[in-house]
Amino acid sequence: MPKDGGSGSRGSGSRESEGGGARSAPPEPVKSSPLVPRDSGRAIGVTFVRFTPRTPHDTRLVLWGKRSASAAAAFRQLRERLIERNDPRTILCTSANPGDGKTTLATNLALAYAELGRPRVLLIEGSLRAAALSQLFGFKPPIGFGAQLVRHRGQPDEPWVVVQLGTQPLFVLAAEPHRCPQCAASLPEDARFCGHCGTTVGHVAADILDAVGFGAAVRRFRETFDYLVIDAPPVLSPGGVHEVQDTADAVVLAVLKGHARRRDLRRTLEQISPRPVAAVALLDE
Repeated sequence: MPKDGGSGSRGSGSRESEGGGARSAPPEPVKSSPLVPRDSGRAIGVTFVRFTPRTPHDTRLVLWGKRSASAAAAFRQLRERLIERNDPRTILCTSANPGDGKTTLATNLALAYAELGRPRVLLIEGSLRAAALSQLFGFKPPIGFGAQLVRHRGQPDEPWVVVQLGTQPLFVLAAEPHRCPQCAASLPEDARFCGHCGTTVGHVAADILDAVGFGAAVRRFRETFDYLVIDAPPVLSPGGVHEVQDTADAVVLAVLKGHARRRDLRRTLEQISPRPVAAVALLDE
């Protein structure tokens, strides 16, 4: 479904609060290892720990499942179209509203790039108040992206810590899930109290995206990784995509089949403007 000169891709998706997956586990207890740029042997402050995903995988990980070969092929086709059209190296995945499939889009697009074998791919959680990546893949971040942003304000030379998924060249920089400080239940991004125990909930510093720090982090990651895929906030939500969109070479918009409203899509394109949408991915619910 081409839109605004971009490419269209139809894939299988689900509401982002749904999907089955393994219980979160810590990454393997191995010493973190430095990553170095391909064009030099100098370490620049990015280290990784390895995590081996366990089955069953979350149903949103289309490229790891056997549920829909056609949906997996659609994400690979989207990857190829992006490569053919200027080959953007920092790709921002977003949607008009929460639940429209942006995380499904970002994760499967990152998996599709990692399938190429040689390129290093970093999947970044840019929606700190609605963190989902660690739960989707089934691991607990050794230190979340939000906490690392806070740490780097005072200690800019500290290494960034990312998680490698198995032995493939896919790395994840996940944020801490927004949880109740009393009972640790997962909460929606806009929650002000816990529906499980009634505790009043406030956002901590690690929930708030530091746009300046985020931009500096992306510049650092570009020296080490070939592709960055950002799971960004929804455009029409408070504290949305505007904090991160200037770091991207291309924007890909997730649209959930049967749920998109023309008015919301028009407002989304207006708010992203003047940055064009490189592609639209139409996802099945």
